[in-house]
Amino acid sequence: MRIPNLTMSEAVVNRLNKLNRKQNALNEQIATGQRITMSSEDPQAASRVMRLRSEKMAAQQYAKNADTALGFAQASYAVLDRLRMLSDRAGELAVSSNSDTVSFEERKAYAVELNELIKDAVEAGNTKFQGEYLLNGTDTDSASDPFALYTNPVTNVQTAVRAAAVANSVATSASGMTQLTMVSTAGWLQGMLVSGTGIPAGTRIVSVDSATQVTLSNSVTVSAGASLGAETGTDDGAAIQISDTLEISPRLRGVDNIAVKDFINNMIALRDGLTSNSTSRITAARASLMASGNGLIEILASNSSIQARLESVKAQSASRFNDMEALISRDADVDQAQAMVNLTRQQTAYQAAMQAGAQVLKMSLLDYI
Repeated sequence: MRIPNLTMSEAVVNRLNKLNRKQNALNEQIATGQRITMSSEDPQAASRVMRLRSEKMAAQQYAKNADTALGFAQASYAVLDRLRMLSDRAGELAVSSNSDTVSFEERKAYAVELNELIKDAVEAGNTKFQGEYLLNGTDTDSASDPFALYTNPVTNVQTAVRAAAVANSVATSASGMTQLTMVSTAGWLQGMLVSGTGIPAGTRIVSVDSATQVTLSNSVTVSAGASLGAETGTDDGAAIQISDTLEISPRLRGVDNIAVKDFINNMIALRDGLTSNSTSRITAARASLMASGNGLIEILASNSSIQARLESVKAQSASRFNDMEALISRDADVDQAQAMVNLTRQQTAYQAAMQAGAQVLKMSLLDYI
């Protein structure tokens, strides 16, 4: 049976085209380093690669989140350590001055130094990191510093307060009511803790109804002219997601922020005891300062554990990231050496097909006579 020349030529062309496509595919793999350029080439491998790449992107974001959280935790630790050193020095002054043999002049000199320590502590409490307050709970971008020194205009007693809004006065009596009429509610926000005579502990602002009215969470028994304070930043700091199942708040907890305020108030109490030359007040302030100092150490320990946890999560994430890179590479990356060998084979086959085709197509009708 004779095969027509047209059929033979088409067979040669088809063979050459097939070999040429294989060469082009190998050339592209070598140039890009990728084994799969279309999912149809290997659907199962392509599916694995897409899933792993999605997980890798999530791991990269979690790693960035962990870095951010660690930065806040380390910055918080620095503030706490600064407060601890102030606590140590205040404790030394309390011990040195807590004796009847110490003169009033010596105590006044101690009070001058302690006053500077108080200012330093307030400054530390108002520390920002990356533009956000470290010791203000979730209200990290408040317009007011978390801590301030406030002197009660009636009693002339100075205290450290969380100063988003303080010393607003009651305009009318509100005994037994939850809605309070103030001279002004400027700076008061929903969720703030409210304190003052006639205000139950734990009372919060439910809503700010107008420029002069605010609704509280508890019924109050206050009289007109009473001075109330509102604190912010007493909630725990915003948490940061560092894995699919874990989020950590690297900032201080609300109770820790209040503990810092109490520590400053204990230093104020010691200073006032020194300036009044009262041994009993100095003794009481010394005991409170010791408790505050122990509290700061506990907060430092908690912060250290958070840092250790973040470091562990970062190490695990880095290991997981490297594992995913290897798995993706196994499916997606081309073996350059093997690809070069395959390309050489295809080029040789292509040349052989060209030569064979040329010989076949030389035949004419005379070859069959």
